[in-house]
Amino acid sequence: MDEKELNIPALFGKNVQKYRKMAGLTQAEFSKRLEISQKHLSIIETGSQFASANLIAKIATELNVPPAALFGDDLNQAYFDNLYARIASHMENKMNWLYNQLAKN
Repeated sequence: MDEKELNIPALFGKNVQKYRKMAGLTQAEFSKRLEISQKHLSIIETGSQFASANLIAKIATELNVPPAALFGDDLNQAYFDNLYARIASHMENKMNWLYNQLAKN
C-alpha cells in the first residue's frame, strides 16, 4: 500500500476505540449496547473488518459523536484547530477595529 493511502478500516477502528474509552465503556459494555458480539467489536477496532453503514450510524449515536468524527485523523484535527485559531484571531482584530472606530465617534 502506498504511504499516502489511508487505511479507512484501521482509522475508523482506532477512532471507535478512542471514543469508546472516552465514554468510559469497556468492549463488553459497548458491544452489548450495539447488539453485536465483543469479538465483532474487537475486529472492528483493530481495523480487521469494516462496519456496515447501519452499524456506523449506531456507533456514532451510542458514542454521541457525528459519524464524520469516526473517520477523522489527528492531521485533520490539527488543521481545524489551526483554522479556528486563525478565524478567532481575525474576528478579534475586526472587533478591536470596530471598537476603536466607535470610540472615535
